Amino acid sequence: MAADRQAPSILGFSPHPEWGPAAHRKALAGHLRRCRENVGLGPRQVARCIHTSEATISRMETGRTSFKPAEVEQLLDVYQVRDPRERARIADLMREAAQPEAWQPYANAAPAALRPLLAMEPAARRIISYEPQLVPGWLQTEEYAETVIRAVHPTKPAREINERVALRMQRLQMLRRAESPPVLLAVMDSEVFRRPVGTPGVMYRQIKHLLALLEELPYQLHLQIASLAVGAAGAIGHPIVHLRFFTPEYLPDMVYLEQYEDALYREKPAESERYLAILNNLCGVANPAEQTRALLEQALSAWSSQVV
Repeated sequence: MAADRQAPSILGFSPHPEWGPAAHRKALAGHLRRCRENVGLGPRQVARCIHTSEATISRMETGRTSFKPAEVEQLLDVYQVRDPRERARIADLMREAAQPEAWQPYANAAPAALRPLLAMEPAARRIISYEPQLVPGWLQTEEYAETVIRAVHPTKPAREINERVALRMQRLQMLRRAESPPVLLAVMDSEVFRRPVGTPGVMYRQIKHLLALLEELPYQLHLQIASLAVGAAGAIGHPIVHLRFFTPEYLPDMVYLEQYEDALYREKPAESERYLAILNNLCGVANPAEQTRALLEQALSAWSSQVV
């Protein structure tokens, strides 16, 4: 019987403005779905109860729409959520979910395929990234980022290029914040430091930037370099990002798979665990993080001889 079930609670998910609105929206969306399932109603039945469409209920339960307080209040009545603490917490989460996304000031330059990652990464407890071709976007210098973006989008106007660069630069700030910053573990192929991006000076300054970040963020940033000797473990042709959140019971792991001018996202537990296993295997065969500084200094020395 539905009445005998343990009612789901959202009290374990507290508002954290630094996590961004998408995390609050996704947590609330999942909670509303669990509340509906707890009372044994289908989306169509619920839609009829509050005089809306089944599609609207679906969008609310997947976090693909904004929440209207009046509709949510009606849903809570239908779901028999009477605890004032639960309803107050839901109201708090709705307020956070209605805030602007971090990428919105750069909306004209933020690729649609990248927006879910940009929206959710501030809420991550840990990020594992593998990059076979380039320095990861969070860690790029402004001139390195501009060179990469211009190469991919040679016909874009300078204004949009500059906006894309600015968007990329602000992503690092989440590692510097005082409240619950994510930990970033970035694995790069050794060829990233041999492949020229721009002039030798651009490469030299990019590597110096990585060394400076390791000094500045010893607890939040961990870099590993995978040599060609890792073999099949490094034969991954595209970047992968795995996000794990502070509250996994409300926010499941998310995987970002970059494609050329597109991206795929995976959130089903079996899929995210499979990609996590791939990344963990790669971390295991890459050079240990303790050797990264020496390897970067070697790469820096190689480029210094070419800097005019």
